[in-house]
Amino acid sequence: METQIIGVKQLHKNLKQISEAAMSGESFLIVRNSKPVFRIEPIKKTAKKKRTIKDLWKIRFDGKDKNLSKNIDKILYKL
Repeated sequence: METQIIGVKQLHKNLKQISEAAMSGESFLIVRNSKPVFRIEPIKKTAKKKRTIKDLWKIRFDGKDKNLSKNIDKILYKL
């Protein structure tokens, strides 16, 4: 899909419609005085690996794992 070029005033007037268009995959280049200022793009969705309690059993609790706390946080809080 092609990037649409719009001015800051147009963005201000039509923010709701532009945000909905961005959510549906459209991109916008915002300009002020004919110079690019910033870009609005949809966020690319990434598939996160689902973790379960079984993953906790794979973690070693013997004190040798320096990243134990981080690994538990990744599983429990889906970081």
